[in-house]
Amino acid sequence: MREVTLRSVHPVAHPRVPREAIRAALPRALSPELATLVDAVPADPSAWLFEIKFDGYRLLARVGARKVTLLTRNGIDWSARFPALTKEIRRLNLPAGWYDGEVVALNEKGVPDFGRLQAAFEESQARDAVLYLFDLPFHRGFDLREAPLSARRALLRELLSGHESKSVRFSAEFKADPASILTSACRLGLEGVIGKRVDSRYVSRRSADWIKLKCGKRQEFVVGGYTEPEGSREVLGSLLLGVYEKGGQLRYAGNVGAGFAASTLRSLAAPLKRLATGRQPFQDGVRISGRPHWLRPKLVAEVSFSEWTRDGRLRHPVFHGLRKDKDPRSIRREESNGENAVMKKVAPGRIARGKSSTAPPITRVTVTHGERVIDASSGVSKGRLFAYYEAVAPLLLPHLRERPVSLVRAPGGLAGPKFFQKHAASATLAGVSQLDARLDPDNPPMLRVDGQEGILSAAQWNVIEFHTQNATAQDYERPDRVVFDLDPGERVGWAVIRDGARLLNALLEQLGLTGFLKTSGGKGLHLVVPLRPRVSWDEAKTMAAAVTAHMARTIPDRFVQKSGANNRRGKIFIDYLRNGRGATTVAAWSARARPGLGVSVPLRWEELAGVKSADQWTIANVARRMKIGNTPWDGYAATAADPRGAIHKLAELAPEAGDTVASRRRRRSRGRPAR
Repeated sequence: MREVTLRSVHPVAHPRVPREAIRAALPRALSPELATLVDAVPADPSAWLFEIKFDGYRLLARVGARKVTLLTRNGIDWSARFPALTKEIRRLNLPAGWYDGEVVALNEKGVPDFGRLQAAFEESQARDAVLYLFDLPFHRGFDLREAPLSARRALLRELLSGHESKSVRFSAEFKADPASILTSACRLGLEGVIGKRVDSRYVSRRSADWIKLKCGKRQEFVVGGYTEPEGSREVLGSLLLGVYEKGGQLRYAGNVGAGFAASTLRSLAAPLKRLATGRQPFQDGVRISGRPHWLRPKLVAEVSFSEWTRDGRLRHPVFHGLRKDKDPRSIRREESNGENAVMKKVAPGRIARGKSSTAPPITRVTVTHGERVIDASSGVSKGRLFAYYEAVAPLLLPHLRERPVSLVRAPGGLAGPKFFQKHAASATLAGVSQLDARLDPDNPPMLRVDGQEGILSAAQWNVIEFHTQNATAQDYERPDRVVFDLDPGERVGWAVIRDGARLLNALLEQLGLTGFLKTSGGKGLHLVVPLRPRVSWDEAKTMAAAVTAHMARTIPDRFVQKSGANNRRGKIFIDYLRNGRGATTVAAWSARARPGLGVSVPLRWEELAGVKSADQWTIANVARRMKIGNTPWDGYAATAADPRGAIHKLAELAPEAGDTVASRRRRRSRGRPAR
């Protein structure tokens, strides 16, 4: 492409512009190009580039000769809200022009967090914001809108290169097939992906040359009222939502009551009071149960949901925040452009494959109803959980291998009934097989997950949790590990749980045992102790019970040996009951069927001090932890100890406990020949 080089050289960049550039004065205002929602990926990805869909506010920077102005998509001046960004753009000494981008707030994992950005707006100024720039419609006396996107972005990249900035960054494209990019984005908890034709011109309207593919359904709604709070909740029960139709009528779309933090509810009190009215704003005469409070339709809420019902209502909506950059009159029901000829259909939630070398292995399992929300508190869908299990399968499989598994299913999501599935017809689940019925002759055959395909088949079958037993199918009568579950009672703080794990591990070391640590993904911690398969189920459980009893006798203000909420109030029950024949424990890397979908994660002991909670990692933020993988448990097999040695040492430390274990061994040996 022929380029024109200006004679005057700007101190920051070599302002080269493409031949399609037109000399023009810098306009006072500019409307941005908007993306069209689609439900499929491009058939010819080589004609497109793909960026992350940032979870923030669209922001355009007008850099003039003397002034930097930051404006919303509707032309509202937000420079005063972002003084640090304005100062940083001046420091970068960027040439005069219009810079198009998105402002976000990053969480501790470096992922855009709309809730954090909303919290920043509660202050007079939003600090710690990051502006990702992705287009350059005007540059140093030239109108670049007729130039292809590839040329505009090349110039923008050049302007920003070599000038490190934590708060003003270039929005990079990704070199992979769009399906893999979308899968990775959803896996990381991002909102989705933006696709742009590389040869497209810049237009100030919604365009099919820019497309957005979302991990779930999410859009803005006009707030027309709210319902009374119930129980201990304050301010409101739910917001009443609507969208404008072409004729200018506000049509009721349903209510949202999930996703509100206590601080968010408090921040809503003032605007709800200010906008109160006695007139219903919805044109369809909607009837609301209870006593609704009507509002003038001035607020815009961003809401995720699973789907639209036939009568135009939202299913499983989750509130994410108020949008202060959107005109309520512009809010319409967002429809995907599913008939575009350049698109190919992908089933909702399906994990498509590409040719990228970084793509996960090919599997023939697909997910149905992937858009269905399974956790209202986080908005996580079935498809997103499926994507997590596809990504984590290589880490999860070593913990499942050859062990009988039990599966926790939640066909109706976390709000519905859950089923603990120990036996099932494996013919319905690819990659899941039945074990020899003789291992457990009084019950139907137990199950085994044979590989990644089995994990995904289970996820498609609405499985959330994977639990395993303490013995393998090859030597089922002799367990090869014991598990200690530190189960805290009421009023037990996290620091006490961490100290309890260290104290228990100190005893295990005295017994010649090695404890491997993991979060439970729920409330406590798990210590997994590898054993040589030398004793029976009964002996292993009795040994674990004796350890628990010893801890309770030695440190009674911290530990208790009886289960039950009343017994462990203010103390930790070391749950040894997970060591009986047929008992199970949630596997490392399994999600938990609890609000937030926490994940059980292996830990190094030296990491414990920095862990803040048992559900610190969830499927939304665990991606970075997955890079560490199972390395905290390196050497697991090599540390397997002979449990008989531990039993003898326990007898020395606590004679009554050791005698109990030894007597049970003697009774067992009299009952049947020793192995």
